[in-house]
Amino acid sequence: MIGIFDSGSGGLTILAALRKQMPEQDFLYLGDHANAPYGHRSNQQIVDLTRRGVDTLMKKGCRLVILACNTAAAVALRTLQQNWLEDAYPGNRILGVLVPMVEALTGVPWSQKHPLAGDLPRKNIMLFATRKTVESGAYAEEVQKRAPHLHLLTKPCPGLVDAIEGGAGEQPLSGLVTGYVNEACTSIPDAVVLGCTHFPLVRHLFEAALPANTVIMSQPDIVAASLKDYLIRRSRYAEGPAKPEASPFGRVCLLTTGNPAEISALSALLPENLGNFTSV
Repeated sequence: MIGIFDSGSGGLTILAALRKQMPEQDFLYLGDHANAPYGHRSNQQIVDLTRRGVDTLMKKGCRLVILACNTAAAVALRTLQQNWLEDAYPGNRILGVLVPMVEALTGVPWSQKHPLAGDLPRKNIMLFATRKTVESGAYAEEVQKRAPHLHLLTKPCPGLVDAIEGGAGEQPLSGLVTGYVNEACTSIPDAVVLGCTHFPLVRHLFEAALPANTVIMSQPDIVAASLKDYLIRRSRYAEGPAKPEASPFGRVCLLTTGNPAEISALSALLPENLGNFTSV
């Protein structure tokens, strides 16, 4: 069973893509809706909340947990991997959504620390993300390390996660997205990254606000393909309890630290009904 952790409902976009890539796999999702959003919190708060969420999932039997939250991955992942995980859960793993995105952007494996060789044409990449993800500098640092010909422009989008989680209507959401795009894109970028897993829920609004045919890199699809490859090489992390009967589809369970009645409606924005949330 694989755990998926997010500050709220944004990670459902990752879960839906994982479910599509690996329909036979069991997934346990935990949204920390009671403490969302994370974008305005201190680094220490983000580390503590993320550790608590990962701990909950691992206590329920997940040997591998995906941080389906760019803010948590940018701020907390390395700290948890280096200072907590091995003592708390020896042999378990935590992965984040940032690494596959950087690999896809640069075309360079994460393990390769030296930059691409040769005189490569300069490209402008626009990253829309939460304020905390932008301030962490994680994307800019890792992209520059591997592909210095890529010029990463960043645009924090304060309030957008709150509006999505709060069920704001199409018009208010469109106004927010259009405002951020107009402020950020003085010229047409070579590609756009939606660096928050909530943002694919309003991808159509970004598409409408951006110039026609702008390349938008799909984080859910990229993360799902990367994890599928990871599990091919490390199948022990995909193993779960024996199922009572053979089935081509794995189980999906959605947990929340918040009020399930106020949250489950957001899953209706996804192409697949993943079920309803229950309290943890």
